[in-house]
Amino acid sequence: MRMDTSRPRAPGWRSIPPETMGNIPPDPACHVAMHTLCAMRYAGLRLLFLLLLVPAFRPVPDLRAQDAAPLVVMNLAAHPDDEDGRTLAYYRYAKNAIAYSVIFTRGEGGQNEIGPELYEDLGALRTEETLQAARILGTQVYFLNFKDFGFSKHAAEAFEAWGGRDAVTARLVYLIRKLKPDVLFTNHDTVTVGPRRQHGQHQAVGLAAYDAMTLAADPTYHPEQLQEPGVSLWQPHRLFLRHWSRPEAYDVAVPVGAIDPDRGRSYSEIAMEALREHASQGMGMFAQRRLQAEATYFSLLRSATAAPLAPDDLAAHLPPNTAATPDLTYWIDAGRLPDLPEGTLHLDTPIAVPGQRIRLSWDVAQLPQRRLRWEFSGAIDTTLYLSDTTPGVATLHVPTTATPTLPRAERQYDRWLSHPPVWYTLYRAGTNERVAAGYLPLEIAPALTLSSPDDVVRLRPGKNPLVIESTLYDPQAGAIHLNVAVSRDADRTVLWHEQLALTAHPGHPRTDTLRLTLPDSLPEGTYTVTVTALPDQTTAPAPPARLQVPARVFDVAVPPGLRVGVVQSYDDALARALTDMGIAHVLLDSLALAKSTFDDLHTIVIDIRAYLVRPDLRQYNDRLLDWVARGGHLVVNYQKTFEWNPDAPDPFHPGQTNPPTLAPYPIVLSRDRVTYETAPVTLLVPDHVLFQAPNAITPADWDGWVQERGLYFPRTYDARYLELFSMHDPGEPPLRGSTLLASVGRGTYLYTALVWYRQLKVFHPGAYRLFANLISLPLVDGRAASPADP
Repeated sequence: MRMDTSRPRAPGWRSIPPETMGNIPPDPACHVAMHTLCAMRYAGLRLLFLLLLVPAFRPVPDLRAQDAAPLVVMNLAAHPDDEDGRTLAYYRYAKNAIAYSVIFTRGEGGQNEIGPELYEDLGALRTEETLQAARILGTQVYFLNFKDFGFSKHAAEAFEAWGGRDAVTARLVYLIRKLKPDVLFTNHDTVTVGPRRQHGQHQAVGLAAYDAMTLAADPTYHPEQLQEPGVSLWQPHRLFLRHWSRPEAYDVAVPVGAIDPDRGRSYSEIAMEALREHASQGMGMFAQRRLQAEATYFSLLRSATAAPLAPDDLAAHLPPNTAATPDLTYWIDAGRLPDLPEGTLHLDTPIAVPGQRIRLSWDVAQLPQRRLRWEFSGAIDTTLYLSDTTPGVATLHVPTTATPTLPRAERQYDRWLSHPPVWYTLYRAGTNERVAAGYLPLEIAPALTLSSPDDVVRLRPGKNPLVIESTLYDPQAGAIHLNVAVSRDADRTVLWHEQLALTAHPGHPRTDTLRLTLPDSLPEGTYTVTVTALPDQTTAPAPPARLQVPARVFDVAVPPGLRVGVVQSYDDALARALTDMGIAHVLLDSLALAKSTFDDLHTIVIDIRAYLVRPDLRQYNDRLLDWVARGGHLVVNYQKTFEWNPDAPDPFHPGQTNPPTLAPYPIVLSRDRVTYETAPVTLLVPDHVLFQAPNAITPADWDGWVQERGLYFPRTYDARYLELFSMHDPGEPPLRGSTLLASVGRGTYLYTALVWYRQLKVFHPGAYRLFANLISLPLVDGRAASPADP
């Protein structure tokens, strides 16, 4: 750990060394460049819908403290739903503080509880959810754009993925020097060993915060940052750790249960509404349970002031902050400036390309007055001067150097603030008195984008369609010239290519859907489909649009006549995989479950988290178990402790707990998981038919998994279950409960906590073969060849 030795510590300095911090040496390399993406992913309509939502709660414009920042607080969080909304709401509204939320990732490595989006698309969705929440909390959100690569157990893994400990700390130090917070607080501690350690990415945030507290004031630490205007040495006064519940000992209890007099609700209730915006993380259901508290409890980790603490205020007795100068976007994002009435502004296009001229019109009657100075900033830098005779129309020019904000999943990593690219301020003529401010309803796109609904494609004998969507945003562009090539990953040799042209036709933006037919005779292996496109006559010179889609060629065997039912949750990976394998299947709705109309099926698969989102499944679960006893085969994908364990609150019946068991024999889930996707896997019963037919499973079938092996493994379970696999993360004992099989009457029940859905989405050959075996068991294990008997 690097300490500040260049100057004496301030009187009253207090420092609690983090546990085992020395176990993780600092990385000397500093890499602060933004993360960029190699390929653009398809963005679903769910994100577009979210962008159009009007938040249920809009902060009351607050014109106080516009010219000074008497108190600045900064909350640090690893992922979008980790922010401390209760404390942020309290300091924003009760203390009139400048409140920032700094989030290290965009949550793209997590699970999605409302739809199929994952990875960068999920990051874009969670970004918008976070911005909606910030409008309620009255805060501004900065994203540091480190990649969320999924759950990890050690800070060292996070630091390695993020470019080293120094790279992480340097990025935070830069933001502290820029925003100049008085108080830092975080939910993430610095414990890196033992059972109470947090998520490895949480640990990394805690350690970076501990380091940055002193390094932000160290003139020898990354002095190149100080060359930027507004970035200067800064010493925060205090760093706090927030506890998840009331501990035996703490330093400050912030009274978040108090009622805000202007809003008639407690700060906890305001935060509860904000937390509900994180729908993709299931917070709509759990917000009330998580945030009903009268106080948030903090321990002081580091202090650089002799000012005494108060029992209810993180910032007690601190001097006014006269150095911080929040920019205009803060005042807009935090709801501290009045905006123009809805419908006042109109653009002739909501999406422009670099170099384009756009027409802005406005309703003169909706302006606060006729004589105004109208300044535009961001991607457009210009000023309009309005008089009594100025017509309500003007032309604005998007410079050729403007950075695109679309496609959102790709461009989100280009900037730390995710608000629209052009903002404005209206001043009374001849003064600097602001009367309104806001964002133009404008996004900036490249001349042409390419996307595909398929993240990965599987090639096989017969037709191999690939759908490509070409969206032309440039109104001056003409025909589009495309080149499609398939190359072998092993040596990058191009094995097939085709050239196409799309003729110009009216419409702006213009979307064309291409259905390409890829080669059908490639040997087993991995390939890349590369599509490049260049339009004629663009408004400004533009590079070709480029899209790369991985392709797989492999065989998977399934027994003829297999019929499968799916109890689907919010993900579509299972149904798509069954379709791809040519397996007859049906989605089981509430009526099918209620009437038990599944006796013509061999196997039923229950989707991930289905017991959380399908109340009909919980209601009719006993009918599925009866079907198993008659000879059916039930495969249950991973669930979480919330919806499964008998001592957890029932998600659909407040005040009740979950049923004693949802399985035929007791299974109690844990938070145990195997996070290393390369973790070795041992077959505990290698001669079992599950590993022999219809596909012979080899060790190579476990190579190349994505993100992780599995999560929420069963910890305790009935002795009648057969353990199938053993696996573990480095340095940990083996876990044998990831996949359990039991005979139930004439049928079988299989619970598996492995992340099949992530592997099926990317056409992982080994996972396909393994999963085909799991669902084919009734036709290969010697039981009756017909489905379960009624």
